[in-house]
This record gives sequence, structure tokens and C-alpha cells, in this order.
Amino acid sequence: MPRARSGGARLNASSATLAAPRRVDTFSEHLHARAAAARSVVCLGLDPRPDAHPLTAGKAGARETAKAVADYLVAVLDAAHDLVACCKPQSAFFEALGLPGLEALATVMHHARSLDLPVILDAKRGDIGSTAEAYANAYLTEGDLAADALTVNPYLGLDTLEPFIAAAQKHGRGLFVLVRTSNPGSADLQEAPSAAGEPLYLRLANALNERAAALPRDAWGYTSLGAVVGATQPAASSELRGKLPASLFLVPGYGAQGGSAADATHAFDANGWGAVVNAARSITYPAGAASAATLREVGAAARSAAASMRGDLEEALAARS
Repeated sequence: MPRARSGGARLNASSATLAAPRRVDTFSEHLHARAAAARSVVCLGLDPRPDAHPLTAGKAGARETAKAVADYLVAVLDAAHDLVACCKPQSAFFEALGLPGLEALATVMHHARSLDLPVILDAKRGDIGSTAEAYANAYLTEGDLAADALTVNPYLGLDTLEPFIAAAQKHGRGLFVLVRTSNPGSADLQEAPSAAGEPLYLRLANALNERAAALPRDAWGYTSLGAVVGATQPAASSELRGKLPASLFLVPGYGAQGGSAADATHAFDANGWGAVVNAARSITYPAGAASAATLREVGAAARSAAASMRGDLEEALAARS
């Protein structure tokens, strides 16, 4: 589990007594504190699929469905929050339910934050100038959909990142920039040669590292400017870990998308920190939940799945060291 880099404050996550409580000023510090307390690098993905479970399927309308979805995910959070480092609601699944879905998203995010669980909103926002500022104000300040961190898309140009970086620094929030994603078609653009001749994802990584160099680092050497790097790309993960030493990685692609625990470890530094690994379907809709008749049974199945994933990652990280 997370250890301080040489010269930094050491926090032993496996000890019964953690370091003395102190004020948490940045997203990277908050995430580390939660990972250490939970002895976990699991990111709990919250991708509501109403038709995937009888307790949320077949409702009369969007409002009833959204309410059922919120209740379902709150039950998952209540059951598993102490086994995970953070959670990641996927905005699109809530948006698909219209305005009631956005209300459900706000409910789920607020509940997670009430559990002191860092919330990474997966909205993949990105735009120019004032529009990027508006997105940053919506998600990185104190609005109804305020998150602890936000995924952002840099492919309109590096200048589009600046409003997000400024807002994140001002409000103590984090960013995860899409760099090398887990989807099969990611190579179409991300591996295309840039003007400098290197793959586009490496050009982007170098640019992010330049920006991270100007930002404050925590005791473990990380800033709050992170990167999305898929577990399905282990070779790229290893390369990017070296090129982005001050960036936390959000690692999708574990489980249902084909990435293994061993694949995911390529995103971590030598101390077993620097990344969180996301899983959604395998925890929120595990096999044991399919026959669950109550939210309490749903929570029990989700907790078991989260514990299993935590153990798999812990074993994989231990085997690597």
C-alpha cells in the first residue's frame, strides 16, 4: 500500500495507527489518506444500468428510475466505502435519465463525500476558453455537481487544459487527463505520430509533465494533475509511469474490459503508490447481486466483490516488489 517517497513523510497503511491527523489541502493528499486508511487502491466505478437489476428495472418513469438508481448506488457505497480509495461516477449514465438523473448524480456524489470518499467525476469535459472555464466552475468549485476530481479531454489542444488546472489549484481539486485509454480504438489517434514524430500520447505526456513541474507536490511526490492510463495498455503504462513521475494515474479497463491486476500494477511507482484502479460492473453489479431481493443483499454482494478486487491488487503489487 502507499508509502512515502524517500525524503517524504512516511505513512504505513497496514499499521493500526496511522500518522497523526493533519489538514488535507489537496486532492492528491486526500486520495492518499483514503487509500492508506482503506489499505486499498480500488476506485469504485458507479455506472448505473437500470435494466441490470430487478430493483432498478421496470420503473414507471425517469424520476422513479433515477430514485431507484440513487438508492441502489447509495447501498453499494454504504457497504463498500471502507474497502476502496475513491469512487468514480460516470456522468453519461446519469445524464441518460434526464434531469432526474442529474439529481440522482448529485445525491450519489454528496453521499460519497459525506463518507469522506473522494469523488472523481468521469465527465471527460474539454473545450476552449470561456466554455472550459464554465465546465471547471460547474465541477471543480462548490456547485451541485462539484467533485473532488474530474476527467478531462485534452484533444482540442493543450490550451484547453489551463482553465481546469487553474480551478483545480484554486479549489484543491484534481484532474485526470485522458492520455492512453483502455478502449480498443484508442490507438487510432493516441498512437498516431505527432508533429515531433513521437506517438501523440507521448507528446501529450511530455506536455503534462511540463505543467506538473510547475505545481506543488505532496509528501509522496505527486501533484493533483493526473492521467487516465488504461490497464489494457501495460507496456504504455510502464513507459508513462516514467514520463509522468508527478502524476497520479486513474486506471480503467480492469475486469470486464480485459485488464488484469498484474496489468494494472504497471501504473504504480516503486513504493506501490501513484495510481487507483477502477472497476464498475464487477462491483456494482457482481454475480452475487443478480438474485438480491433487497438493497442490503446488494450491498453485501458489492462488498464481497470490492474485497476480492482489493485482495487481487494487493497480491499483484506484492508479487511485483
